[in-house]
Amino acid sequence: MQEFMWKWWIKMYKKDLDLYLQKSTPQASLLYGEENFWIGYYSKLIAQRITTPENIMTFYYGDYNYSQVFDLLNQSSLFGDSTLVVLKIDKKISKKELGNFLEAMKKNPNNSLIIEFYKSDSKSVGEYGRDFKEMAGAFKGEGVVEVRFFELKAMEAQTFLVQRAKELGINIHPRNLSRLLEMQNWDLSIALKELEKFTLYSKEIEEDDILRLCSDLGSFEVEDLIQALLRRKDVMKIYARLEEEGVDDMSLVSAISSHFYKLFLIFSYMRAYGKVEIKEALGYVLPNHIADSLTQEALAVREDQYRKIFEVCLRWRQTIMSGKAKILNPLIALGEFQEILR
Repeated sequence: MQEFMWKWWIKMYKKDLDLYLQKSTPQASLLYGEENFWIGYYSKLIAQRITTPENIMTFYYGDYNYSQVFDLLNQSSLFGDSTLVVLKIDKKISKKELGNFLEAMKKNPNNSLIIEFYKSDSKSVGEYGRDFKEMAGAFKGEGVVEVRFFELKAMEAQTFLVQRAKELGINIHPRNLSRLLEMQNWDLSIALKELEKFTLYSKEIEEDDILRLCSDLGSFEVEDLIQALLRRKDVMKIYARLEEEGVDDMSLVSAISSHFYKLFLIFSYMRAYGKVEIKEALGYVLPNHIADSLTQEALAVREDQYRKIFEVCLRWRQTIMSGKAKILNPLIALGEFQEILR
């Protein structure tokens, strides 16, 4: 059984958590912020230090049930076994429920909790911020940490990938790892999956190997599919090509939801101020031709259509994350997008 090292509750960022984990393991962790990769990565890392997979109970999004979670955390074991509950959610948990979870773990120190709190596609950055601040305010106690992760920087992603390549025994130059990240639009989670393809190779991995064996998330096919949706054209042939390239469902839904969220930010700024300032709306500058194109796309979609699109993205993502049978498969989701945008 993992022996917890107790401290009073701590508000942390990534670098603080790295230092903390060198000496301690939290009994209760609330992980949130702008970088989904770090939320999932540290959840797995902490879970591995607490217990073995057979003692982990995971609840995905809509599967969350307060009574079930409380009962698990409140149960004691005659044999000293530990129970870890992992919640992957994008809806706020009330202060009362969080307090009850923490109180149950005080009485049953063998049990532990990890909450992965993600931003819902249907909520704004501000709404998500208010929600995680409210949850963090209630997440206090001995052995309790709440950690906010900020968006991954390019150099940070490359450094992590270099470290992972060494761990896997893969002989590859950092510049080629940078090329791999570029191909995946700097999505570290996808780049890591692609990197694992080279574990069977004893030779040094060259750029040609990467181009030959790795899927390119930044390919024109994904952009073509999004443009076909916006222009009310057939998307099924494009999706078939993406499937042949090996683009997985999570990568696809992430690309679609990210694009429409960008458009929604522009749309909302226009509604609020009667004009479009890309730097103010998105937080960064774009070349004029790209800014103009995005503005046209943003204003061609109605507010109710944005809401429905985000709902489909959320259901699609939840289905993938649940590990259950695909109730909402990509073809159904793409069909719904087409119906919404008519």
